[in-house]
Amino acid sequence: MYRLLIIPQTCRTDAEVEALRNTFANLAHYEYPIEEDAIVIGPDGIIARLVTNCLEPKLVAKTREHFAKVKGDLSGRGSVVGAGSMMACERKDGTLSHTTAVPLSIVKKMRAQNTYSDFLGWMDASKYGDRFPECRQTAWSAKSPEIHGAAEPFIRAVDTVYAQELPDHYARQMEFMKSVSVDFKFYGTTFSTCTVNRNLRTTYHTDHADFAGGMGNLVVLTGEDGALVMPKFRIALLPRPTDVLLMNVHEMHGNLPFTGERLTAVLYARERIDECGK
Repeated sequence: MYRLLIIPQTCRTDAEVEALRNTFANLAHYEYPIEEDAIVIGPDGIIARLVTNCLEPKLVAKTREHFAKVKGDLSGRGSVVGAGSMMACERKDGTLSHTTAVPLSIVKKMRAQNTYSDFLGWMDASKYGDRFPECRQTAWSAKSPEIHGAAEPFIRAVDTVYAQELPDHYARQMEFMKSVSVDFKFYGTTFSTCTVNRNLRTTYHTDHADFAGGMGNLVVLTGEDGALVMPKFRIALLPRPTDVLLMNVHEMHGNLPFTGERLTAVLYARERIDECGK
């Protein structure tokens, strides 16, 4: 296993990293490309663990078949679409509301490019209680129970990799999930939610709603490029099908360009999912 130690002197400052938010990653943002089995350790601990060839090809292929049916739009995800993409919605009378969304013209363009994203599993209540005042199963899971059910063997397999490779992070996340109702998690795992992205090149962002004590688990189901860049540490990680990338999603990250079809799944625990059902 390749081991990369990042020292403070080589890191970008917080201000430099924040200036990149909602912009696209490029080759100038990293110095260390990583595509082999590796662990990256920074000043504050483990940043990422790329585990190669750890998932069964048949399981990945079966999951790909189901997840490729994702059709959710990105109207509410301006943080990964790009800077300035969230705009005030227009009411029927022509006035602007306080609600913001990615404009329909951009959403239609993404649809034409076969770019979609959606969620399986469960969501906690909206932080400010406006649009979704209560915890709920995601719309995709509710509408497609066969896809939700088919995802469980894959989710359990990724959970096993997580437990084996980063046992301390896993233990913290599992302890958190013990307080979560069985009605709001993939039972027996450390995950409440799975985000599926199809042909989505994300801008630099942080996953602020994920459990802070654990790691996000990224699996590429289709695609051989589109590396994930973490600009603070000047690294670019390239997982491929059958790999699992465990990473600190609270650090800034975004994707390089990719060619052809790209389908990914990100598994995580929602930060406030333990409040659901109580």
